[in-house]
Amino acid sequence: LASAEPLQYCPIQDVCYQVAVPSSSASSNSGNIYLQLRAPTSYSWVAVGTGSAMADSNIFVMYQDGAGNVTISGRTGTGHTMPRQNTNAQLELLEGSGVTNSGETMIANVRCGNCGAWSGGSMSLASSDTSWIAAWKQGSALDSSDAAATITRHDAHDQWTFDLTQGTVASDANPYVGARQFDNNNRGGVGQGSFADPGTLILGHGIIMAVVMVLMYPLGSALMPLFGKWILHASWQFLAFLLMWAGFGLGIVASQRIRLDFNSTHTILGTVVVCLMVVQPVLGWLHHRYFLKNQKRGVVSYGHVWYGRALLIMGVVNGGLGLQLADASRTFFIVYVVLAAVIFAIYIAAAVFGEFRRRRQSRGPKNF
Repeated sequence: LASAEPLQYCPIQDVCYQVAVPSSSASSNSGNIYLQLRAPTSYSWVAVGTGSAMADSNIFVMYQDGAGNVTISGRTGTGHTMPRQNTNAQLELLEGSGVTNSGETMIANVRCGNCGAWSGGSMSLASSDTSWIAAWKQGSALDSSDAAATITRHDAHDQWTFDLTQGTVASDANPYVGARQFDNNNRGGVGQGSFADPGTLILGHGIIMAVVMVLMYPLGSALMPLFGKWILHASWQFLAFLLMWAGFGLGIVASQRIRLDFNSTHTILGTVVVCLMVVQPVLGWLHHRYFLKNQKRGVVSYGHVWYGRALLIMGVVNGGLGLQLADASRTFFIVYVVLAAVIFAIYIAAAVFGEFRRRRQSRGPKNF
């Protein structure tokens, strides 16, 4: 039974995607399907694609052409690089496309003649469970009619599923002209996307891990030589240890959401550092027991100190790799490096001060 209207999914406010499948296409599993991409003109581009990840996805990108209309560009996903143009895509802009609403909205009503199959895969036009992805980038208009125009890295993206059997329309014609206007804030009853923006998860991961690796761990290490109170040092570092795992958890969720997994140096090195950090509290406890018994440092003591320093250096370097992976601005890099350098200087000063004090008091009572 054919439905009267397309399916809609809006991953964020005012950025919406619609899909409709004519009954003739659904029954033959070939032929036309209809897409609509709708977004404010404050976006440089928006895109929708088939599948659950960028790699081999059949992607459709919309951007302004600079003449009051929009360009629809068929592309093939290649992973975490700019999708390349798919010249085999049979796309046609239909009535209702263009820049509307006093220049505030861009719309692409699209007929796709071969969206059931492409070089990277296929999609059943009568499936009750089809995967879709979307991405968007705010910024200045591209103002290009070139379907192969360069697009910059997206701000964020999302994924969801459509039940195409609920988006079957009777006529093989533009279903968007004269149709009911959907609420731009309605995420869609069939779409099953993840509401949490991966960009937000990545930002949270980055902030927590930077605070832990650049601030908390080094300052916690400086507490011991400055104040000589092991309980203060241990409590501070334990709090940092818990926050580290929270940040790592956010990173795992974010990497799964964007299908990054262990395909980058940042994720691999970060996982190694976090796992190796589990040994550090054990070394700290062994050092504490050794010092209480022998009133001096031993091999385990120096192991605790230098093992921790090595992990800190690896953690800070990995933070820089994370900024690079997230395509952070030069300003972020500068702030990160300067902050790390300042904290490093504080730590070195505290370590030197502590060493002088330890030598002065080497014959006095010990409290560690």
